[in-house]
Amino acid sequence: MSVLKITLVGGGSLNWTPRLVSNILSTDDLNGSHVVLYDIDPDALDLTYNLALKYRDLTGSATRFEKTTDRDAALEGADAVVVTISTGGLKAMRCDLEIPEKYGIYQTVGDTTGPGGVARALRNVPVFVDMARAMEARCPNAWMLNCSNPLSALTHAVVRETGIRALGVCHGVVGEVRLYARFFGVEREACAYVNTGIDHCAWFTDFDVEGRPVWERLIEKGLHDWLALPPKQAENDPTFGDLYTLRCGLILGRQLNALPAIGDRHMVEFFPGFLNTPGGVEKYGLVRTFIADRKKGAAAARERVERQLKGEEQLRLLGSSDDVGGWIAALSGGPVIEDNVSAPNIGQIPQLPEDAIVESRGVLDAAGCHPLVSPMPGPLEAAVRPHVVRETLIVEAALEGNFDKALAALTTDPLIGNADIARPLLEALMAATKDWLPQF
Repeated sequence: MSVLKITLVGGGSLNWTPRLVSNILSTDDLNGSHVVLYDIDPDALDLTYNLALKYRDLTGSATRFEKTTDRDAALEGADAVVVTISTGGLKAMRCDLEIPEKYGIYQTVGDTTGPGGVARALRNVPVFVDMARAMEARCPNAWMLNCSNPLSALTHAVVRETGIRALGVCHGVVGEVRLYARFFGVEREACAYVNTGIDHCAWFTDFDVEGRPVWERLIEKGLHDWLALPPKQAENDPTFGDLYTLRCGLILGRQLNALPAIGDRHMVEFFPGFLNTPGGVEKYGLVRTFIADRKKGAAAARERVERQLKGEEQLRLLGSSDDVGGWIAALSGGPVIEDNVSAPNIGQIPQLPEDAIVESRGVLDAAGCHPLVSPMPGPLEAAVRPHVVRETLIVEAALEGNFDKALAALTTDPLIGNADIARPLLEALMAATKDWLPQF
């Protein structure tokens, strides 16, 4: 392959960039590439850039790194653009989580669906489309690999409004495959599965371990009895404790005849009975991600990078479930790979609208992304399809600055439950985040 230019938008992220750089440097076919770290925060950019240089020296790679706060320069001639940004950052996300609480709506993450997902999409969709239009001018043949949430809505907006080829990258499904493999004490290669759905609401319709259906093996181990245990007891159960983060999904899965392919912290926001039930968070032992937790994590990431730059902590490449390096290499003519991918629906999930961003396994090569057919059974379609239709409404609201469409999307979201609160809630969210909503 010729020398590739890879641009990391949000390159100052102290959580994402060390892992992405590690993954790129670990991908042999990308050795010698030109990696540009682009961010609007020059101080954070200095840290990630200097760390990238140390990673390069550690590996002996010929990869060249550059940093810039100039978007046009970062995009010019790029072959791949990896995006890890959040418009408004934690300041805006605090509003996404805390304002709905005043209306009795509790979210575990608040970045994909529910009021938090709607508000986040309204801020981010125009930013992504603007970036994709800049790519049309500066690197029209580049792939956009989106790691940002709400992943489906943002990827959908780019594909719908521009000619840029975009895919969504999420490690969730692959992470759960590894979790099941560890639970059964086998290598990942011993697992054969088909997954279907959308980002953060993903399901395995078939899953065998060493040739036997997982459901059959789980029931043999006493799954039904475990699901009936109180949360603390279930979490500490010697047999099933390792699957505790999938417990709500397994409760649902028994009734939908599917195995959860994403953890409860995301899944339950699509099925509000877990959160809207009085005392539901405690009843199901759910863990909510608060802004204080995210701030603590960000501070820890900064401290880790600073210690490594000072030589106070051993320097090592970080592992990543997101094989962005492998994707870039495959799409650029390198080794063909198969992975979990969020891509426009061209028939891989016939039950969902065409061109919606859906999640399935897919093959990546120099000709692009080739999703594998992953039909969605009726019970799953009944749960998933309304979210896909609502996503289109949210994208249109964000691009048009259309309050009524945003209100319709929020009113029909299952987490709302009470139509009377939708308007004042949306008005409160938009008032608190107006600095990032110029289209309204």
